[in-house]
Amino acid sequence: MFATWKLPEGLSANKSELLAKRMKHYRWEMKHYLGDGTRIVPSLAAMRHIFDAFDMFGLPVAISSNTYSIKE
Repeated sequence: MFATWKLPEGLSANKSELLAKRMKHYRWEMKHYLGDGTRIVPSLAAMRHIFDAFDMFGLPVAISSNTYSIKE
């Protein structure tokens, strides 16, 4: 099994909102964690993939190295 980014929720899932507003909500208001409990923040490039996959297919994207920073 592999870890995936959460699907957008709330404001970030609203396709009628500006993408920048959606991404800001997804990145800073939603909380994302690795399996060991480490809180992470997706990179801008990762968020493009997350939103493309969500908007086109409703599918999550796998978390891979170099697509996030650790939130302390």
